[in-house]
Amino acid sequence: MKNYDASKEEEKYLQTKESIINNLYDQKETEKKYLKTVGSLLDYWIKELRAVDTQNKKRHNQLLELIHTERSTIKKIGEDIDRINTMIDKTEKNLEKIREMVSSFKKER
Repeated sequence: MKNYDASKEEEKYLQTKESIINNLYDQKETEKKYLKTVGSLLDYWIKELRAVDTQNKKRHNQLLELIHTERSTIKKIGEDIDRINTMIDKTEKNLEKIREMVSSFKKER
């Protein structure tokens, strides 16, 4: 009976983990869409600024600099998302190996 309860507990953890992983991947896609949308908005503003004939070049350049800074930030966020997902994938592979090893160990007893 103890082994059965342990299996149920393990299965509960695995199901919860799987649900969380699915949510993380869904969130990643949403974050990527957000970054793409913000990038498009910045592109739009750059086009708008180019079309404006301005007397205040300093202010105009400051706005362009701010937009380029945000574009750089967006790129870094995207790289962080990719790095986190790589780490999650690696952890998942390691967890599967550990699970197999634990199962094998339990069978030996």
